[in-house]
Amino acid sequence: MKLSVSLCQLHRLASDVQHNRMRQVHAKLITSGFVYSDSSCFLSVINLFLSNPSTPLRQASAFTQFQAPSSLTWRLIVPKLGLDVKPLRAFYLFNAIQRARHNDRLLSDPHVYASLVKACCNVSDIRQGKSIHCHVVRLGLDSNVNVSNSLISFYASSLKSMRHARVLFDRSPVKTVVTLNSMMSGFVKNGFSDMAFCFFNDFCGCSDNVGFKPNHVTMVILLSGCVECGVFGIGTSLKAYCWKMGFVSRTEVSNSLIDFYAKFGCVNDAAKLFNHMHGRDLITWNTMISGYAKSNHSKEAISLFKEMMHSNIGCDRVSLISMILASANDGNLKMGKAVHGYIKARGIEMTVPLGIVLINMYFKCGLVDSARKVFDQLSNDNIAIWNSMIHGYVECGHNFEALSLFNVIQSRMLLPDEVTMLGLIMACRNSGDICHGTNVHSYIQSSNRLKDSIVLQNALIDMYAKCGSMKKAKSLFDKMPVRDVISWTSVIVGYAVNGEAEKAIMAFHKMGAEKIEPNYVTFIGVLSACNHAGLIDEGRNFYNAMCKKHKIEPRIEHCGCMVDLHARAGMLEEAYNFVKKMHVEPNAVIWRMLINACRVNADIDLGLKLVNGLTELKPLHTAEDHVLTSNLFAEAGRWDDVLRERHLMTSQKFPKAAGKSTISNLNGASWNDEAGKPKSSSNEY
Repeated sequence: MKLSVSLCQLHRLASDVQHNRMRQVHAKLITSGFVYSDSSCFLSVINLFLSNPSTPLRQASAFTQFQAPSSLTWRLIVPKLGLDVKPLRAFYLFNAIQRARHNDRLLSDPHVYASLVKACCNVSDIRQGKSIHCHVVRLGLDSNVNVSNSLISFYASSLKSMRHARVLFDRSPVKTVVTLNSMMSGFVKNGFSDMAFCFFNDFCGCSDNVGFKPNHVTMVILLSGCVECGVFGIGTSLKAYCWKMGFVSRTEVSNSLIDFYAKFGCVNDAAKLFNHMHGRDLITWNTMISGYAKSNHSKEAISLFKEMMHSNIGCDRVSLISMILASANDGNLKMGKAVHGYIKARGIEMTVPLGIVLINMYFKCGLVDSARKVFDQLSNDNIAIWNSMIHGYVECGHNFEALSLFNVIQSRMLLPDEVTMLGLIMACRNSGDICHGTNVHSYIQSSNRLKDSIVLQNALIDMYAKCGSMKKAKSLFDKMPVRDVISWTSVIVGYAVNGEAEKAIMAFHKMGAEKIEPNYVTFIGVLSACNHAGLIDEGRNFYNAMCKKHKIEPRIEHCGCMVDLHARAGMLEEAYNFVKKMHVEPNAVIWRMLINACRVNADIDLGLKLVNGLTELKPLHTAEDHVLTSNLFAEAGRWDDVLRERHLMTSQKFPKAAGKSTISNLNGASWNDEAGKPKSSSNEY
C-alpha cells in the first residue's frame, strides 16, 4: 500500500464526510507503519481529523499512538486547534498527551501553552485558562514573552479579570509592543479607553527612556477607543500620526479611520479616505456603507452598495444590514423588499441582527403585517427581537398590540430589559392607559434589575403626567434617590400640560437651586406654562435667560411659545416683530397663530398682510390654512376670496379629520367624547 495513495483516499473521504471509511484507511496506515515512521504522514492524518469537529478523541488517539512526535509537529497542530472554530478540541488533545506523557519535552514547550491560552481566550473559558496558567507557573514558563503576552491578552478580555492582566503586565520582565497592545485592547473592550490613552502616552511618548514603537495594531486599538468614549480631538491627532508614520497604507488602519469619521458624523472625511484607498476589502466597503446609512445618507449608501456588487466584491450580513437600515431611513420600501428577497433567494440564515433591522424597516414603512411575519420566522427566545416589535408597534400607533406582547414575554419566561419596559411605558403614555401603566410600574418596582433605572423612572414620570396624574408623577419624583435634568424636565412639562403653571415655574426654580443645568426641553416646558397662564413678563424673562445665561440657541418650539404668548394677550405688533427678528425660519404653525390672533382681535388689516406669509409656505399649505384664511376673508367681507379658498379645498380634496379625545379611567375603560359611550382601552381614538 503506497503512502500517497492512502493519503489521497483520506482526503477524498474527508471531503465526502465518510468517517467510517476514514477510520479504516487510518487503520491501514497504522498497520503498515507509515504513521509511526513518517512525521509528515502523521501530521496529514491529524489535519484530516481536524476537519471533522466530532472526532477530537480520535485526534488524541492518533497522537498518543505516535512513538516519538517532534516538538515541531506539536507546535503545528496545537495552534491550528487553538485558532479553529472549535478551539476546545485543543484541550482534549492536550489532556490526552498529558496522560500519555510520551515526551515530557512537549509539555514544557512555551509555544504550546501560548496556543492553548489563545484557545481559552477564543471561547472565554476563564476556568480552563487559569488551569493552564497554573501549568505555566509550575513549569517556570511565565517569564517567556509569548506566553506572558498570551496570558495578558486572555485576562484583559474580561472585565472581571482585568486586574490580573495588570498584575501580569507590571511583573512581566520583558515588555514588547504586543504586550502593550494586549493591555490597551483590554482597556478599550472593557470601557476604559482613557486608560488606554494613558498607557500610550506613558509607554509610547517622547520620553528618552521609553523603547516602545507603536505599530499599526496600536493605532487600530486607539482609534476604536476614540469611538467608544467619543473623543474626536484625539482621533484627529492619531490620524495625523498615522499619515506621518505611513500606517494609512495598512488596510486595517484606513478601515479604522473611516469607521472613526463615520461614527462621528463626518461622512465626507470618511469618503475622502475611502476614495484614496487602493487596497479596499469587504470590511472597507461595509464600513463606508454603514457610515452612510447611520448618518442618514441613504442614497449614497445604496449607490455605494450597487457599486460594490458591480465590482464583484460580494456582500455579507453586515452589508445587508446596512442596506436595510438605509432603506428604512430613506423610506425606500422597494429597495428594502429587494434586499429581503435576496436574503430568501440565497438561503441566508435569518440571524437576530438581520431580523431586527428588517422588522424596523417594515415598521418605518408602515407595513405592520410584514414586520409581524418576519418576527414569526425568527427564534423568539431573544428579548431584543421582542423589543423591536414593541417599539415598532408604538411608533405605528398600535399601542394595545405593544402592551399585549408583555403578557406573552412573561409566559415564555423571558426577562424584559430596560428597552422593553421603556417601550411599554411609551405605549401607556400614548394611549393614556394609566391602568396598564400602573401594572408596568409595579413590575419594574418588583425587579431588582430595573427598579433603580433612572431612565425608566423618568419615563414613568412622563407617562403619569401625560395621563393626567401629576400626583403619582410627583410622588415618584420625590422618591427618586438621584434626579437628573430629564427628571426635572419631565415634572416641569407635566405641570405645564396639566395647566399648573405656577407649580411648573416653582419646580424650575428648585431645579436651579439644586445646580441642575436646564436643557432646551426644560425651557419648552416652562415657556408653555407661562403661555397658558398668560404670564408675559415671566415668559420674556425665561426666554432671555435661556439665550443669554444658559447659552441655548432658540428653536422653533421656543419661538412658537413666545409668539403665542404675545398673540393670546392681544399684543399683535410685539408678536409680529418677534417673528421678524427670529433666527429660525417661521413655519406654518407660527403664521397660523398670528393670523388667528388677528381674527380674534379684529385686526383684519394685519391678518390679511400675514396671509401672504402663510401662502408662501406651499409645502405646508394644508386644510387648516385654507379654513383660517377663508374665515379671515369672511371677517373682511371679501366673499370672492372666501369662495376661491373653499373651491381650492374642494378641488384639491384636502382631508379634514374630526377631532377626538380619549380619557382612560381607573377601571380600564376609555370614554370617547364624540360617541359618548365607554369602549375598551385597547382602541385608539
